[in-house]
Amino acid sequence: MIYHCRLGTWPTSLTAEELTPEEQAMLRVRMRWADAIILLPEKILVVEGKLRASEFLKGLGELQLYVHLVPHTEEFLAWKGTPAVGRLLIPIPDPVVEAIARQQGIETAVYKPKFWREFLTAIQPRQARAIRPEEAQLLGRE
Repeated sequence: MIYHCRLGTWPTSLTAEELTPEEQAMLRVRMRWADAIILLPEKILVVEGKLRASEFLKGLGELQLYVHLVPHTEEFLAWKGTPAVGRLLIPIPDPVVEAIARQQGIETAVYKPKFWREFLTAIQPRQARAIRPEEAQLLGRE
């Protein structure tokens, strides 16, 4: 498992010269990164976690991009041809998000980190529940 994994290609440099290690480190902050990458024999699992219900859909969008970046990431060239699959970790079930994820081929899993109870007390109550679960019926819920 690789935590906070950078994905994609290096940003295009402003000159034709090779970049120094210091310049590479500086540009690395401009790259995308997933919360974790898990290398399995049959697939590369790209993991993104979101704690606030209002960010669950953002996580799906990020995973769509990250899955496409994996084959273009230098560190994963040895796994070329291995399918990359997104997995969204959310602390509460959200039928709408789960239905959309299924349609996009993204896995979802309910995961509450150890600090979940403390986090709940620090956020607004509406951020800790599914926004409109009844809308799942509109998406051809399985």
